[in-house]
Amino acid sequence: MTASSHRRPPRHGITLLEVLVSLAIFLLSLGAISTLVGMGSEAALDATVQNTGARLAQSKMAEVEAGLVSPASGGSGTCDDEPGWSWSVESGSSPAPNVYPVTVRVWKVIRGERREVVLNQMVYDAEQMGKSSEAVKPTTAGTTGGTPP
Repeated sequence: MTASSHRRPPRHGITLLEVLVSLAIFLLSLGAISTLVGMGSEAALDATVQNTGARLAQSKMAEVEAGLVSPASGGSGTCDDEPGWSWSVESGSSPAPNVYPVTVRVWKVIRGERREVVLNQMVYDAEQMGKSSEAVKPTTAGTTGGTPP
């Protein structure tokens, strides 16, 4: 018998060690991927909360500007359009008359953590502006020029 006749035939397939190593690599990568998915979900939730909070804060600031909420006294409550959201309006003093630095805060508690959006703006007291129905109509006497078009 020669040395070439004692050779084993080539084996086809994979060994148990190769299967275990590839399974370990797969499980480690699966754990990393699940962590990344969780981080992505948290970032998406933060973006949604910021977007909704900014919209609600701007809406409440528009109510202050329109005179529905007094900038002098402020107020607080819950948002009717978005369940779970609360708001508060706080004002400070200003050297200018009837102008208030207004801070609008909207927040929601998610998983035991308060997520808050704050908006600051100087606001003129709408009650001091008067109403258009009370405006004095201009007189045309004493004006120069032609007739209005």
